[in-house]
Amino acid sequence: YKQFLYRLAAYQVMASLFHALLLVCQFTFLEYNDSKYQSCVAVGYLYLMIGWVKVCFGCWVTFHLFCFAVLLKNMKKLEPLYVISSILFPIAISFIPLITESLGPTGEWCW
Repeated sequence: YKQFLYRLAAYQVMASLFHALLLVCQFTFLEYNDSKYQSCVAVGYLYLMIGWVKVCFGCWVTFHLFCFAVLLKNMKKLEPLYVISSILFPIAISFIPLITESLGPTGEWCW
């Protein structure tokens, strides 16, 4: 992928793939007991984080398209900022439910 926008779209597709795999993992924890509780918390955290990663990459793609189409500026040099912020921000924001111990089994889901 030589073009910058294709790489941004590829990052978002990879996040969507990982999101789908975590959704499948949630169905493996339908029988909750104490031994699977920590696994459920881990899957819930990763599922929440990857959801935020998808949102961040979607925002960066929109921002880049706006700058390129309306402002006629190529923001290609900001790719490291796009990638790093799209990973670090979700990690930080997803720690809030983990710290407050809000994650765990809720009905059919790990959340």
